[in-house]
Amino acid sequence: MKVLSLFLLAGVSAFLVAGKLAGSTMDGEIVCFGDSITYGARVEGHSWVYFLSLKHRDLRFINAGRNGRKTSDREELLPVLRKYKGAAAFLILLGVNDLKDGNDTMVSRCAVNVRWMIREIKRASPASRIVLLSPARINLNKMSPSNVRKKYNENTERSLAALDAEYRLLARSESVGFISLLDAVSPPHYVDGLHPDEAGQQEIASAVWEGFNRLLHSGAKQGAVGR
Repeated sequence: MKVLSLFLLAGVSAFLVAGKLAGSTMDGEIVCFGDSITYGARVEGHSWVYFLSLKHRDLRFINAGRNGRKTSDREELLPVLRKYKGAAAFLILLGVNDLKDGNDTMVSRCAVNVRWMIREIKRASPASRIVLLSPARINLNKMSPSNVRKKYNENTERSLAALDAEYRLLARSESVGFISLLDAVSPPHYVDGLHPDEAGQQEIASAVWEGFNRLLHSGAKQGAVGR
């Protein structure tokens, strides 16, 4: 297992280095732009970004998550871009907060907003890799009363599946990487039906790490698409 881990680490490092301009000052930084699941709500900051940072210390994972962020808050990306211009990679994980009582129109708006983000990254930091991640499912059986009142419901669940397909198509059309997290979190591993517990966050970290390697072994091209 130790040999395999070292092999995977070397592969991901090569994937990141291959996408950088010579002379960049942001060597190895991976910026993770997302919502409360990226930030680490309900798990004291121990999100998937935290667990990747623990396991792969030679790479610098930047947690740029914020509680409650939606894709419609897309301009919040701009100061992050200015700060980390030239980063090795930008990972985008957003959408679930847009899909309260979700429908097809909301899904389409998410794709429009994320397309804008992708193009802003390409414009501001053309050497950076971009990977789009689709959000994990919710667990209606564990949904807290407060989240029920916010209308995280059956329509949200259906819309998350539709968003996964929409993001996959978006990634292909924009020639960026894609990693599906739709089924990454086991149903028991939720705190409140919406936020993963630490075990669920570790499952996301594993899926993201495996996705990087699929992208690498499919050619490490911007257009490579994960599961």
